[in-house]
Amino acid sequence: MQERPLVSIIIPVYNGANYMREAIDSALAQTYSNIEVIVVNDGSTDNTEEIALSYGDKIRYLYKDNGGVSSALNLGIREMKGEYFSWLSHDDKYEPNKVENQIKLISSYGKNTLALCGTWQIDKNSNLLQRKKIKDASQTRFLTWQEGLKSLILHGSFNGCAFLIPKSAFDKCGLFDESLRYSQDLLMWIKLFLNRYELVCSTGCDVLSRVHDKQLTQTGRSVFHKDCQYMGDVLISDLAELSTKEYNFLYYYAKFNAKYNNPQVVKQYITKGKEKKLIGLRKVLKLKLIMAYGRIRPLIRRIYYKIFKKVKTQ
Repeated sequence: MQERPLVSIIIPVYNGANYMREAIDSALAQTYSNIEVIVVNDGSTDNTEEIALSYGDKIRYLYKDNGGVSSALNLGIREMKGEYFSWLSHDDKYEPNKVENQIKLISSYGKNTLALCGTWQIDKNSNLLQRKKIKDASQTRFLTWQEGLKSLILHGSFNGCAFLIPKSAFDKCGLFDESLRYSQDLLMWIKLFLNRYELVCSTGCDVLSRVHDKQLTQTGRSVFHKDCQYMGDVLISDLAELSTKEYNFLYYYAKFNAKYNNPQVVKQYITKGKEKKLIGLRKVLKLKLIMAYGRIRPLIRRIYYKIFKKVKTQ
């Protein structure tokens, strides 16, 4: 790795005029100076373009017809000049040391290493809500690809904006899947680990992740279930091939889908797991219990946030 490699911060935007200036400013305010900031306008109909152009040559501005966040990220990746990729959602922000901290962290490891930091959640007014630690990694600075994949599948996707990823990883693993609307990031991170990329984690929270009512994560439940079915078809063979008694990825992914009430995907994985002798009767019964919980989980979460969180997204 170069001593101070160029880092490309890519900001995909669709109708992001409300928050994107804060995102761009946080990218430009990085203490690590060797960066390029690329704003990809995904066919916005508000004044996104006007805001982006107001930065002049401080940023690189790209426009494309609307095609979703994956297509915007992919255009940015194809056009980036940096050795490292850093994703910044238009409604999120970086702490000033985000990139510098991760470059220092990753410099001691090999080319097949990803860096990941923690996040803070903020509301629409940038008030801090809660700190989100990296599950299964808060006490572990380095995760093998098996440990990283296990943590990812069991706990859901890592925040994409918290990564620093070598550009060469996309040459090896491919770009984001543009047929997915909700889970394109989860599938990409799984592919990275399946290609033996390992993970070095920072306990610092250098990403400010905004919670508001316009996010797909707030409104896209049916889209999420459709994505899960597609991902099951894509991943089942690879996960079955790599599963062992020590790292039973097939079972982990079945548990993940049971928790989110995806019975067809769970059935598919149980069938494959029985065939590979990785899912027996005890695990099947456990999956059925988890699925029962998955059916009432959305109600439990709504009650929990109403009583304890009181997050104002309106």
